[in-house]
Amino acid sequence: MENTIFDDYASWKKENHDLIYSLVHNKSKIIQRFSSVIAVVDYLYDYRLDNELSEDEELIFSTGFDYIYDQFQLIETILENSFDNDIKAMEKYGQTINLLLYINDFKIEISNNDLKGNEIKQLNDLNDKVYECLNNKENAPDEYFQLLNDITTSLFEKNNVEIQTIDQIFYEIAIEYEIYDEDEFNAYNYFLNKEIEKRKSVN
Repeated sequence: MENTIFDDYASWKKENHDLIYSLVHNKSKIIQRFSSVIAVVDYLYDYRLDNELSEDEELIFSTGFDYIYDQFQLIETILENSFDNDIKAMEKYGQTINLLLYINDFKIEISNNDLKGNEIKQLNDLNDKVYECLNNKENAPDEYFQLLNDITTSLFEKNNVEIQTIDQIFYEIAIEYEIYDEDEFNAYNYFLNKEIEKRKSVN
């Protein structure tokens, strides 16, 4: 029998059990921003065992799995290249890795929407600076979070587009399914919003 995407998801979780278990069950800062995507995909995987998914739900599952796969691929690369596969050492810089993943999300949205502007170079420069922080075993300074917000806001306004990232979309889906504990996970984009609000209170 031909493998389905659900079989692929089960195989992927089995192959990457140690990393997934460590990050998910310890509520790692690294994946906190897209924990709603994981919640929705896991929910639909279990739900389809006793129910038939609609075409929309199958698309949601496929989109979510692709996103999770890409996020974990990047995390695994960072784990191998910067932390010698030491998950505990990597977790110390979870907030910075979360920021890096967020930057990567926006770079994908910029490419998908063919956006133009000098902010793209600024975003790439910020990406390099965050990588430099990881290579130096440092957490990114607080102002990098505000800088990301400033760059993306300017770029999207200039191109007259409104971008909703995958984690934001899945957050709304999770709320609709009533499977996401907002108090426990502190809502989507936790770290970016937290740092922006902290800086506002200081200024």
